[in-house]
Amino acid sequence: MSKTFHGGDLAHATELFGEPDGGWQDLSTGVSPWSYPLGEAPEYVWRSLPADQSPLMDTASEYYGAGREHLLPVPGSQYAISRFPGLVDGAAVAVPAPGYAEHARCWKNAGHQLLYYRSREELSELILAGRVRHAVVINPNNPTGERISPQALLDLYRELPGIMLVDEAFADVNPELSLAGRVAENPRLYVLRSLGKFFGLAGVRLGFLLGSGFCVQQLRDAMDPWAVSAPALWAATRALADSAWHGVQRRRIADTSQRLMELLEGRLPEAAVATNAGLFISLRGEPQSLYGLYHRLGRTGVYSRWGYKMPGDEQQAWLRLGLADDGGRRLGLALDHACEVKG
Repeated sequence: MSKTFHGGDLAHATELFGEPDGGWQDLSTGVSPWSYPLGEAPEYVWRSLPADQSPLMDTASEYYGAGREHLLPVPGSQYAISRFPGLVDGAAVAVPAPGYAEHARCWKNAGHQLLYYRSREELSELILAGRVRHAVVINPNNPTGERISPQALLDLYRELPGIMLVDEAFADVNPELSLAGRVAENPRLYVLRSLGKFFGLAGVRLGFLLGSGFCVQQLRDAMDPWAVSAPALWAATRALADSAWHGVQRRRIADTSQRLMELLEGRLPEAAVATNAGLFISLRGEPQSLYGLYHRLGRTGVYSRWGYKMPGDEQQAWLRLGLADDGGRRLGLALDHACEVKG
């Protein structure tokens, strides 16, 4: 089985481009460059077993707008992505392409038949034609940035005979997109959330599976004791409770992503299209020109996320650029250099 490469693999970047003189600026992950300021953890966090999840459950219930009984903390949303397909009877499942590749890998490994879709319209066609039982949705999509409104997703859900799993790893920037508060009345709907992207706390490894159906309890029963660490419980409780910081973070991300869009104007390969997803900008265009840009940026020490060709459309590829905390200064210089090299 071929290896799945993920963003943030700077060892892989160094193999490709060599070690840059000024070190790497890693824009390949979509993780916020501004982490929630946790401060110093109290001693009990390191000494005690993580037995009491009540503070986190109360805080998460308020943040996500879902009942405590519908929330399952997991050691990173990847934990649930890997195990969720094994809780569901084998069937045809709609999976976005492109999309976070672990979804397709894990559903395939669990014995399901994969049918790919590129847009909401193609997903609707698969569902209405009765070709799939289950569906995976990434909203906003990673890496394309496509958004689907909650009402449109609920309309698709009602036509789907099986389970809809919605990965909302990037939804904290636009909470109005979330279906987390709708799981109680929709028992075949499940939502994944993560502390990693918006909060800049990917290393904490804390996420949630939300749902009112049987899969939440099945995964809860299958988890090892103390699967979520005490430091993760403490960090997540603090981060989710700080509504003032949430507002600051959303404004900061919106301002920075808009500046990045403006920076890209006039510097993109011909016919490339940029989509602002909040925590990243997704470029879509002709494979050779985008791959050339990926390499020229890499040689200047700016590491982006390359995706080779769009499934079902061999004339399209994508390139993802995350946010930087320097206002885009280094990326701007790298783009100018890339344009000079190309010229």
